[in-house]
Amino acid sequence: MTARTSGQSDNFIKFHPGNVAAPGLSFEVMQAVQRIDPTLKFVGQEVLRPLRRVEAELVAGKLDVFFGLVRNPERAAKYLVLSPPLYRQFTQLAVRSEDPINIKTFDEIRQLGSAGIVGVPRGSAYVTHLKGLGGLTVDDGVASVSSTLQKLIAGRVRFVYYGDAVLRKYIQEDGLEGKVRLLPARFYGEDVCVVVSKTADPQLVLRIERALERLRSSGELAAIQDKYDVRTLPSNRN
Repeated sequence: MTARTSGQSDNFIKFHPGNVAAPGLSFEVMQAVQRIDPTLKFVGQEVLRPLRRVEAELVAGKLDVFFGLVRNPERAAKYLVLSPPLYRQFTQLAVRSEDPINIKTFDEIRQLGSAGIVGVPRGSAYVTHLKGLGGLTVDDGVASVSSTLQKLIAGRVRFVYYGDAVLRKYIQEDGLEGKVRLLPARFYGEDVCVVVSKTADPQLVLRIERALERLRSSGELAAIQDKYDVRTLPSNRN
């Protein structure tokens, strides 16, 4: 069985082409699934698409499966969301290093008014979430984490809101240590999962879930999570 998939642009945790040692958690899990089920072949993972295009092509049936979407009610209605999750992601805020602020709640951000603009990459599930909370000024004018962090450095936003592991990775990759820091407060924990198009062969769901369960029970999934620093419980990072 051949399953059409995609990589994701601007997310080095999931897809980091050119990095032989750490090509991305999603990429490595796909390789492991293919090793467990040798007659299942994923094609297209080397093509990096923006997240909004990935989602549109899953709905249209142009892609069969994608490794790495945050589980939420909107996506559960559009796709088949598989278990176990690839990892659990916790959200944090990034600020400029010289900014003394220490936000712990969204209410504190609301109280800042126009001085509390929150930057989020366009197309992220967090855009809808933050706007739905009400009272927050959300800037999703650019599509990548890197570009959103550059808006932070330029003072065009006060905060950047995203998954903690991805923020840490881009701060490191973009050489922003000393310029950007993460606030200690954690807001939400969300499962990042494999999703399958509702137009795909139903056998694809069964085969991927069976392979993921073997990866989980053998400890190999946990080892991949550790490699990409996404397995630590939130109580260990406070």
